Amino acid sequence: MTNDSRLNRIFLRLLGQRRTVNRPDAAPGRRASDVEPLRGWRPALLIGLGIAVVDWITKWMITSSMAIGDFTQVIEGRVAFWHVRNPAMILGLWENFPLGARKVLAVTAAVLGALVLLQIVGRAHRLPRHHRRWAWLFVGMVLGGMMGNLGERLIHWGVTDYLSFRYGEYWLPPGNVADLSLFLSVPMAIPVVLFELMGRARRGRGAVRPPMQTGGRTSGPQPV
Repeated sequence: MTNDSRLNRIFLRLLGQRRTVNRPDAAPGRRASDVEPLRGWRPALLIGLGIAVVDWITKWMITSSMAIGDFTQVIEGRVAFWHVRNPAMILGLWENFPLGARKVLAVTAAVLGALVLLQIVGRAHRLPRHHRRWAWLFVGMVLGGMMGNLGERLIHWGVTDYLSFRYGEYWLPPGNVADLSLFLSVPMAIPVVLFELMGRARRGRGAVRPPMQTGGRTSGPQPV
């Protein structure tokens, strides 16, 4: 096996694929759709790029029109623009860490998040076609939120927050479009997990192993 083919197999495994060719001598397996072209990354990437671009544009509009600390109510008593520069990670985590440590944590979190999203895209193509869209939307929303905030950190460490909602007598700490996309992606994970569990149950019921030769006699099909 060449290095290129070995790297390709490792990459496909990261995507959750187990089989990329039909082998007559192998068990039918539970992943017949692995031989189909994997195109789920395209809609997920388009959704993510769309969210990230909207996030970057709105941040640019805020930074060019409002000074840091400015507060303007957009919907009286409900929604406001509150320009804040957040040097910490999400939810203010690790704010007291040195800048170098925060950069390492941000890169590590981005790499781990990308690997998880690759797994979800790779596994989603085994689902029925009308279920795959949920996984693509979920991955796109998470990817858009990640790219939106991490893209800004590449320019200057820190994230522009500006969108604040009122809860009772208090204005909540401001966020941005990327934060909102990440927040809304959380409930989207529920149907994605349910569809994956349903798919595993269907594959487990329908898969059989080929007959085994035992002393000249052929045994019946064996469940996977």
